[in-house]
Amino acid sequence: MLIRKGNFLKVILAGLLLVCLAARAAALRAPETVAAEFYGWYLQTLDADQDPLSDRYDRLNAYVAKPLVDHLVKRLQEKTNQAGDYFLQSPRIHGAWLRGRVQAVTLRRQARSADVLVTLDGDGDAKHEVVLTMVLDNGTWKIRHVNRAALDAIESSPSRAAI
Repeated sequence: MLIRKGNFLKVILAGLLLVCLAARAAALRAPETVAAEFYGWYLQTLDADQDPLSDRYDRLNAYVAKPLVDHLVKRLQEKTNQAGDYFLQSPRIHGAWLRGRVQAVTLRRQARSADVLVTLDGDGDAKHEVVLTMVLDNGTWKIRHVNRAALDAIESSPSRAAI
């Protein structure tokens, strides 16, 4: 099939446009992918006995929105009484979380924000869930806020809401 000279340029430009759009879509990773990647890295860093905020600051900034990083740095500098790990929303870190599976699912997604449920799947009763509020920052999903999704099994009661 022959393409006329005038249409040849249109076909080439349309092909280039499709390639660019496909590359852009591939570059924009889903919020649950970013969340799972962050928690995998974060738990590995903790397991290596490093502080993600001070020892791996640049890498942390790749996953966490600047206002939250600034808040955590200020909290660290003021040495305020911290009720546990912010990203785990727990006063203690279970060893099973460090070596367990990380699962993430998007609960709600809008144009520039998303809520993501992250499950740290330690063995049995060590399962732990947090809900992230993520924002789209220059084409990258970043964590803006973390909330505990459910109480540990030993602390839960039928009268308390799970979320």
